[in-house]
Amino acid sequence: MLILYTSNNCPFCEKVKDSFLGKMSSYEERNISESEEYKKELIKKGGKQQVPFLIDTSANVMMYESDDILDYLNEGVF
Repeated sequence: MLILYTSNNCPFCEKVKDSFLGKMSSYEERNISESEEYKKELIKKGGKQQVPFLIDTSANVMMYESDDILDYLNEGVF
């Protein structure tokens, strides 16, 4: 399962979300601007309040940085 932490007005988040279109059948978006719970989860899991943040629960992978996330998605490990 892919979980993507995002926030409103984040161009890097939009860049990653655009990449998901047509490639990934499903992912869960967790917007920290709209949920204090998601913000706390992000800090607990990643250590900081930076978005985008991707978690691939099936591969135990977590990463920040939109370009790193895009590289990971383009590897086609799904």
